[in-house]
Amino acid sequence: MGQIVAYLRASTYKQDLNDQKLELLEFARKKSLAIDEFVEITISSRKTSKQRRIDELLNLLNDGDT
Repeated sequence: MGQIVAYLRASTYKQDLNDQKLELLEFARKKSLAIDEFVEITISSRKTSKQRRIDELLNLLNDGDT
């Protein structure tokens, strides 16, 4: 099995990425999964995929990764 990468994005600094991270970690625990890497960013969804680091995330993935 490949690595698991989690993408966390909040629109504003008033939103908390830690809550998202805790939810994902709990989900992974229940499914007996291990998240290998987190990509975290606080930016509007109106920005480009490059600015939102989606391109970077996709470049991290290899065959078999989730």
